[in-house]
Amino acid sequence: MIRTAGPRALDAWPWLVAAAGVGALAVVQPLVAVAAVAAVAVVAAAFAAPAAAVGVTVVVVLFVRPIEHLVPIALLGYLDEGLVLLCGIVLPLRRLLAGRALRAFPGQWWFAAFAAAGLLSGLFLDVPPETYLLGAVVMCKGLVFAWAVAQVDWEERHLRVAARTGAALIIFCLLATAANLALQGPWNAVMASDPNAIESRGFLPSLIGPFSHPIDLGQFMAFSAIALTAWRMTVRKGAFTLTLLLATAGAALLTARRTAIGSLVAAWLWLKAVGRSTGVLLAVAVTVPFAAVVLATPLATVVTATYNDYISPQAEPAARTVLTVDSFGVAAGYFPGGAGFGRFGSAIAASTYSPEYFARGYPDIWGLGRTAEDGRFLTDTEWPAIIGESGYLGAAAFLVGMILIYRASRRLYRHGATPLVRWIGLVAIGWTIASLVQSIATVTFTGPPGFGLFFGMVGLVTGLSARNGAPEAGPRPQHTDRSMIVSAAPRRAAPQLARLDSGTAAGSSRGRT
Repeated sequence: MIRTAGPRALDAWPWLVAAAGVGALAVVQPLVAVAAVAAVAVVAAAFAAPAAAVGVTVVVVLFVRPIEHLVPIALLGYLDEGLVLLCGIVLPLRRLLAGRALRAFPGQWWFAAFAAAGLLSGLFLDVPPETYLLGAVVMCKGLVFAWAVAQVDWEERHLRVAARTGAALIIFCLLATAANLALQGPWNAVMASDPNAIESRGFLPSLIGPFSHPIDLGQFMAFSAIALTAWRMTVRKGAFTLTLLLATAGAALLTARRTAIGSLVAAWLWLKAVGRSTGVLLAVAVTVPFAAVVLATPLATVVTATYNDYISPQAEPAARTVLTVDSFGVAAGYFPGGAGFGRFGSAIAASTYSPEYFARGYPDIWGLGRTAEDGRFLTDTEWPAIIGESGYLGAAAFLVGMILIYRASRRLYRHGATPLVRWIGLVAIGWTIASLVQSIATVTFTGPPGFGLFFGMVGLVTGLSARNGAPEAGPRPQHTDRSMIVSAAPRRAAPQLARLDSGTAAGSSRGRT
């Protein structure tokens, strides 16, 4: 008897056609065929393991600059944008295919207003489309990443993995920083992308660790110390986490970067105030005068240098000051919009050397010129791009969005169902404060390594807040007793948390100075 093909055999024909197509393409264009297969594999992996895709993206964003520096392949510099694009397409699509409504992260529509202001300004001012569209990618990639991460259904097990992975990353970076301290000359010769950026200040050597610039190491170590502080306030205290906290704070200090040190101090004090640690705050208030006496000489050096660089009327205006002051003039000149994305203060404005710079005589100002050396400070800070490109209204919308992120993080910290969930909320509070401080002197919201960590945390807060509150409509997951979701009662979470190592902690952490 002749048997006809069954349903499964009929379902296999698309795969046969695809295999034949890839084989034919490999004969004509083998590299294209390999790239196509790799792209399909990456997309399939992101569909299958969305949380892992987010984690890989954060780690790649963290180290994309040293990778680009050590492996001189131009395309590697776009790894962060490529992975953000992957997450921005796959994760929302995955949620829609599951019949679930898309989530909006805190302040999303205010940030959308900021993006619209920058795009419409570029459109109305006849900025070339390739300029304002590329500028929009640079300015908004972190927002896209936050929205993508918010579409994942985060569970308690994901937080435990994040904590352990973060601890491993911190240890790796601390070991690399120790090696940098012991072998400063050889290490900097290999790892530093800009030798001029390695400038010791007093007794501080300006280390870079596994990164290519002291600011990058400072950002990561400040974020790590904040995450460890939050862990000790919400989950558990131990000798291991205390050691990591002291080591990361010390590493941030050894970068000799005022933004890293200032952001860490501000965020640490803020967390203690939010956590109502009155005893710690009182102890700080008592010891600060004595510390000021002991450290009078280095503190006086830092204050004097800062005054001479940025405040003194006799000093030549610093590039950072010029950009910041002029951004208000740009916004006023193009009110109610701005100069448009890619036109002022951003990485695209620097790479195309915006006409706005010629109009203001920047080619004659050292640090704001056209060459790689003379223009090394064109992306020295964040807010000139936000204000100058989107205008006063766009910048105000961005600031409102940041406030709403802070409020959502505080709400999660206060009402989280488990210690790990409350920890995420407190970390987000600290990173928001630290990012705002760092944004004064570096591109925290639009450049590696900081934007992946911060906006990934924003998406995580969104997902956890949705699960921590009312359950979303949709099919109930099976075996919820084995995969403890964040909305489970603390009574059920306790046995799982008890197995956490007492020292595990999280904190895995273009345009720039």
